[in-house]
Amino acid sequence: MGDKNLPIKIVQQKTIDNHKNQPGGGDPKCFGEVTPELQVEIAEKFEKILTHYDALFSENELIPAVGKITVKQEAIAKSHKPNDLCRECPIIGTKDLTEIYIKVNKKTITETINLIKNPPSEKFRANLTTVEDIQPITTVEKISKNLEQISTTTIFDTVKNKIKIKLFDFGNPTDNEQIMVYVKGKLAQCGLGKYEVITYGDKIKFITVKVNAYDDVVKIASINGVKSVDFFQTYSLPVDNFENTDLPTFLGNEYFDSETQIGIIDGGISDDNAFLKPYIVARETYVPKEYQNPNHATFIASTIQYGNELNKIKSNFLQRFKFVDIVAMPNGDEKFGPTDYIDEKELMEIIKESMDTYASSTKIWNLSLGLVDDICTETMSDLGIFLDYIQDTYNVQFFVSIGNLAPPLFRKWPAQKSIGERDRLISPADSVRAVTVGSIARHDSVNSIVKQNEPSPFSRRGPGANYIVKPDVVDYGGNFSNDFSINDLGIKGLDAQGKVIEDVGTSYSTPRVAQKFASIYDGMVEKNLLLAKAMLIHSARMNSRSLLDENQDNIKYFGFGIPSVNAQDILMCSEDEITLVFKNKIDQGLYWEMPDFPFPQSLIRDGKYYGEIGMTLVYAPPLDERYGKEYCRINIDASFGIYKRKGEKIDYRRFVPLENAWDKTFEQTKVEHGFKWSPVKSYYRSISEKGIAVGDGWKIRVNALPRNDFDFSVQEFVLIITLKDPDGNDIYSEVINGLRERGYVTNNLETRQQIRQR
Repeated sequence: MGDKNLPIKIVQQKTIDNHKNQPGGGDPKCFGEVTPELQVEIAEKFEKILTHYDALFSENELIPAVGKITVKQEAIAKSHKPNDLCRECPIIGTKDLTEIYIKVNKKTITETINLIKNPPSEKFRANLTTVEDIQPITTVEKISKNLEQISTTTIFDTVKNKIKIKLFDFGNPTDNEQIMVYVKGKLAQCGLGKYEVITYGDKIKFITVKVNAYDDVVKIASINGVKSVDFFQTYSLPVDNFENTDLPTFLGNEYFDSETQIGIIDGGISDDNAFLKPYIVARETYVPKEYQNPNHATFIASTIQYGNELNKIKSNFLQRFKFVDIVAMPNGDEKFGPTDYIDEKELMEIIKESMDTYASSTKIWNLSLGLVDDICTETMSDLGIFLDYIQDTYNVQFFVSIGNLAPPLFRKWPAQKSIGERDRLISPADSVRAVTVGSIARHDSVNSIVKQNEPSPFSRRGPGANYIVKPDVVDYGGNFSNDFSINDLGIKGLDAQGKVIEDVGTSYSTPRVAQKFASIYDGMVEKNLLLAKAMLIHSARMNSRSLLDENQDNIKYFGFGIPSVNAQDILMCSEDEITLVFKNKIDQGLYWEMPDFPFPQSLIRDGKYYGEIGMTLVYAPPLDERYGKEYCRINIDASFGIYKRKGEKIDYRRFVPLENAWDKTFEQTKVEHGFKWSPVKSYYRSISEKGIAVGDGWKIRVNALPRNDFDFSVQEFVLIITLKDPDGNDIYSEVINGLRERGYVTNNLETRQQIRQR
């Protein structure tokens, strides 16, 4: 590979490259026969809902309540949603892919029953065949599993003062206000009139209340309009496994001091560490002095600032960043001193206050925390949803650790089947907007649990709660020996006094990725968080090309791989490769394509195409927590392939596959195994010795698809494409010249390194 000294090219969008999608058509699909017996069966299910809410409707027959439709597995695609059946009882959310929440009252249930008896359309009749079951929302399903499990233990006494209630959002301000008033009244009748309403933005709303016993939790869950009852989780710093090392003091190399600021929300960076103190430009303290433990945050900060040099990882350019130090997490290690905790509600408020003060100047934030007991397998966690709201509202990028397994539950590699779901990610690592980071081993030994570059035995895995790719990327976080010692298997960092120590954890792989992102972001002349995120993940995928080829399941553990150490390798090209950035927008009902991509002539031999192609697609779709596993409301998909003209028709086939293809029959398979609706997608193909037969040309195409009944005006996306020639030919010039000949305007992705060189 040649030197990385050529600029990445940003290709400007042409208006004529936007095209209208062909309108959908055809008869509605039936999943069975519509018989009188089926009509009676479904009508009776609605009548049972009417009976269930009889007492409620006697109080007020117009007050909204909630029913749940379960659809057949094969009918969960948006084109089969029972919208016509729900014309009077509208869909207000979902939980699982097969479950749909509907708003009901006495009048709309009665009208729906009449429609079922006399179906008004073929679409309505087809909707009847999608239904597996229809039920009211029960008290039991509203209570979280964690709360139910501790209901008979002494642990319940520690959470009864921080019960968290969420209400159904009916998508209508009048209905929502009516339900809020109704629930407050019922809480008062239950003797629970002392409560607090907590709101963030338009969608995040909690009621927090103190209860006396678990019976009060059951009473709350039985109130109409309550969606869930849980408790605010508590957080404190992890118990570290620091080991002293005999490394000499380092820092003999020349560093470049950057003006880019990184926020660290943790236990506070030590003022006694002379290597870090000069770079702390601001601090907010929320933990009393007696409960402060700076070890964890100091190690994190030293990993950002000096991690490469400490761990003998070669880097061409050493940078030091400025820190905004948010002292939020109290000590959790009894060996260090008095322990304390903060709860989820307090943490949210600290994060919001920090953003209010610093988000305009500090765009990059490290959050290395997680709860072992808060595994994300079903729907989005509240803290994950909150972090998404924060990142959207303040235009910042969070880096979140995927979480650690505790010994002796460590995972081997390949992963043992017996571990089941115990190693799934923990809150808030399910945040869609955040870059979630896992850990791989930097070192191994004869008796280490895993080998070098394998997933660390403690690092948790994805996918995310709604099947999106998590972790996004991995980096070095350490290893363990079979006797659970870490001597010479961990990651080196600095302690509070500036001495070199060693530890392990995803807490330390996360700041390594935050540092790489900061280097990319700092290197851009025109700053753009979405583009920097896309560049980071694209680098990881191109660095880890063989990883996912070995086993598609590896993506659950590695994400898209490990990004390059040097920002210049990410932000520049060599002549034997070309990286193009398409930073475009797409409207609903349109698709975008480049119809005649200039595939380099050096990669065409003997009537065959050759070479290596990698693509990364990143976008920030609208999110809606009401819809559970349908949280992401837009899907964008890219394809790169060959077209052949057949008379007036054009036959087009994608030849660069998505990491997990979704060519199966049902929507659930597409989501679970193809990462449909995932806002980060990766595509890769190495065209081997056999080659691909030459067609009439190559084409790039990007499509956008909204969820059921969701409308959007415009969606921004970043698509990055890299072509590589394994034989080392100058394909860079060929592609650039080809784009120019086709009338495309390209601009350099300007970097500060280029400016310094000039």
